[in-house]
Amino acid sequence: MKTNIVKIMVALLALSIFTVMPLAGCAQEAAPAEEAAEEEAEEPAVEEEPAAEAEETEEAEAKEYKISTYWPAVHPYYESVKKGLDKHAEDFGVEVHSQIGTDWTQPTENEQVEALVAQGYQGLMIFPLDAAGANALYEEVVAQGVHVCNFGAQTQDPTPASFTVATDVKAAAMAATEKVCEAMDYEGGILNVLEVVTDPNTILRKEGVEEVVAQYDGVEIVQTIGDMTAIEECTEKISNALAAQGDAVNGIVTTGYNPTVAVAQILTEMQNDSIAFVGIDDDPAVLKAIEQGYITGTFGQNPYCQGYVTPLLLEYLIDGMETKQDHTFVDTFGVLITEDNLDTFSDELWQAAYDLADSAKEEFFK
Repeated sequence: MKTNIVKIMVALLALSIFTVMPLAGCAQEAAPAEEAAEEEAEEPAVEEEPAAEAEETEEAEAKEYKISTYWPAVHPYYESVKKGLDKHAEDFGVEVHSQIGTDWTQPTENEQVEALVAQGYQGLMIFPLDAAGANALYEEVVAQGVHVCNFGAQTQDPTPASFTVATDVKAAAMAATEKVCEAMDYEGGILNVLEVVTDPNTILRKEGVEEVVAQYDGVEIVQTIGDMTAIEECTEKISNALAAQGDAVNGIVTTGYNPTVAVAQILTEMQNDSIAFVGIDDDPAVLKAIEQGYITGTFGQNPYCQGYVTPLLLEYLIDGMETKQDHTFVDTFGVLITEDNLDTFSDELWQAAYDLADSAKEEFFK
């Protein structure tokens, strides 16, 4: 009997030893796992996506947006807008279709925009060619449930467009003219060079140049030329005006992209050191002329911001968000580029785009 009891006790003891051993092994493995978790937690955090990107990208993945631009004709400025569109697609996950027209006329714009509506686009960002005539087009488009934003230029108020995302072109022209007057020591004649006279921005730019010149008794506009598009045409018209005016031209203001490139090339060939000149936009030829000291500067608009932010506003509208105002003008920020900020102006323009995207929902929507 005692022998049987001893055998049972030995068996129970053996069973308890084998049961405890795996548990002890698990306990030993837990410590390295906890240490690994602590090490992983100590690793640097992944950099947050810029401009509220994470939240908006998730929303874009959950809902598809059908958005298109309309730009009247091939032009270098729109190539810079497309950089903003590309960055928007990268950051927010929404591809925007680009529709480029064949000429700078409102009837062609009407026809092509109506075709986009027929294709089912929910939101359109449009460069208006006629400040009044575009509104009639917009009324038809909005009546069909399609949201519209101007970009690059403004329609007349009241307008069916929810937003205008653009440069304050009159203020930009005034800043450029002020810089030219300063470089001339407020004495002498200015050649005022306009681009597309049917562009609604041109009227405002012309007004801005004239208002600044009128402030100084010693400064006058000796000639105004315009209605030019291609660089070759600009070069010919500007060269002819300079030849005709001779020494009467002490300064030049251009408020269009291609005329600015043409003047930069002309003054570079002349190795200019006497004529003050401020243009617009940041074509490489213009920046090179600033670096070489042949021109005074150029006003850098922000096409990147227009391409980056305008689609975001349309996405909010498509989502059903209500705006605080029927129409809002959104100034996309610009900077006067001189030799002093050649290396930093681009960063300023892009940062302005990111900041505007971050604040847009709270600033413009209920």
